[in-house]
Amino acid sequence: MKKVIVKNLEGVQTHGAQLEDPTAWIAECVAADVWGKAERLIPADEPHDSADVLEEVDVEVSPEIAAVMNDAGEIVQEAIPAVIKKHVKLRAEYTVEIVDVTAQHELAECIAKRKAEYPSPEDFMNAYFDGGPAALGVLMQSRLEVKSKYPKPGV
Repeated sequence: MKKVIVKNLEGVQTHGAQLEDPTAWIAECVAADVWGKAERLIPADEPHDSADVLEEVDVEVSPEIAAVMNDAGEIVQEAIPAVIKKHVKLRAEYTVEIVDVTAQHELAECIAKRKAEYPSPEDFMNAYFDGGPAALGVLMQSRLEVKSKYPKPGV
């Protein structure tokens, strides 16, 4: 089980989920800009906050086109060089943290199963006040059987 924590730029949690495999859910949310804009490239001349810039990169916006020659080997069309433009990579407007909570999830399930089968507090009170040590021994044995039926994970 994985716990997903999504925080905005101020570090405040805005979204979260617990899923076996959150990969598809995260991809859908990123594609739909649910949490804000993802890390992205924009032309350097577009308005942006310089504090959000991760790096500057050269991007080929038009590939090189080779020269065109006729059958005689004469150049009919000169080669056109690639067009390179400066871009900036902007940071995402959120962070995604994934924490493995499998152990905590399994422990919570174990505790819930044990609680459902343990003798009730009323059973304990009746055994203590009315049944004596033998009745308490039966309850303790019952409790130990439940513990062995649902052992703590990782033990």
